[in-house]
Amino acid sequence: MIGDYMKTYEQVDTYMQQIGLKYVKSSNEFVAGLAIRTNKDYTQKVATELNSRAQHSNSSNMVFYKIKNETFDGSIYISAAFDGGLFRHLGDLIIDNSELFDGKETVDFACDCGIVTCFIAKMYPNCHITGVDVNSSAIENANILKDKLGLDNVDFVCSDVFEYNNEKKADTAVTFRALLDVCMAKTKELLFFGERMWRENQYKDAFADFVNVINNNIKPDGKVLSVERYTADYGWLGYMMALEDKGIHINADKSAVMRASDISSVKEYSVTFAGFNESDSAENAFDTVLSREFKAGQGYEGEMAEFALYYDSEGDINFVDIYKDDKLLHQFATAQSKKGKLISYEASGNRKKVKYLNAKKRDALEKQLADNLLLYDEKIYKITKYSK
Repeated sequence: MIGDYMKTYEQVDTYMQQIGLKYVKSSNEFVAGLAIRTNKDYTQKVATELNSRAQHSNSSNMVFYKIKNETFDGSIYISAAFDGGLFRHLGDLIIDNSELFDGKETVDFACDCGIVTCFIAKMYPNCHITGVDVNSSAIENANILKDKLGLDNVDFVCSDVFEYNNEKKADTAVTFRALLDVCMAKTKELLFFGERMWRENQYKDAFADFVNVINNNIKPDGKVLSVERYTADYGWLGYMMALEDKGIHINADKSAVMRASDISSVKEYSVTFAGFNESDSAENAFDTVLSREFKAGQGYEGEMAEFALYYDSEGDINFVDIYKDDKLLHQFATAQSKKGKLISYEASGNRKKVKYLNAKKRDALEKQLADNLLLYDEKIYKITKYSK
């Protein structure tokens, strides 16, 4: 696990100070700081958009990034507020994995205003890196940052990433918080729960076009480094499966879970190291990473609840899925753990929970499940039972 306890390298702190990437501690500090650096109208526009997103209204990421990049100072400051903690860990990752960048040709997909792209260029003067983004204002800001830093080994291209195809193939492709933005149109209707391979195959298909772009723009021995908001909760396994379909296998030892603080909370990210010459399968890599934090017999909520069900079960997992109008609303599952305990799992919406029970409570567990199912009128709901 990569987390906030890590000490940041001096080069990372120096770069953050140089470009004004100051960590923002609260919403009030953010609004005040943004107003000082820009103007009242811009600050109000940003605040309105962020409030709209917080209320889950129909606000697209495209709209947000367009507003964000209306000014250079505003774009940098907003990145500081929402990605300052993340960037500290990204910076350390980039320094720790010099073999991906030093003397290499690199492409950064969905680079926004170029903060990470320029950091790579600055840390590795012998490399060349190209940042790609569909937002012309973001590319303008990226070029301003490039000029401020006096870099001559980085270029920025304004292009839809799905249309990008450079004849000069890269040694390394990087994606940092890119998947959610570029693939949102294909993932926004997908569920956060459901039988894992059924769900993750849908995410795999949703990511396929983007992974194809990566595949088309790296060399036959190319590498991939992705740090993304799709986590073990949903989507990460699907992304690794999409890479695997193109022969880009995973490095399980280097892949990890990352946790970083932003203005409002601690957020979790998936870190995927992959390449044509790597050897781990998607599912094996997924299990390897999650097993580092897993403790058998412990109750969990969220992604580790689902992981416990699949990783710690012995024999069949018995599922009960509740549908209404062909939409999965609720899932129950039971299994026996490797140490003989009962595993009871429940998921709905964005909630997942697992608990372990003594084997003697099997009858009570089965009765509780039967009672739960009585709450669903079979004239309205479809109940499907199966084992995997």
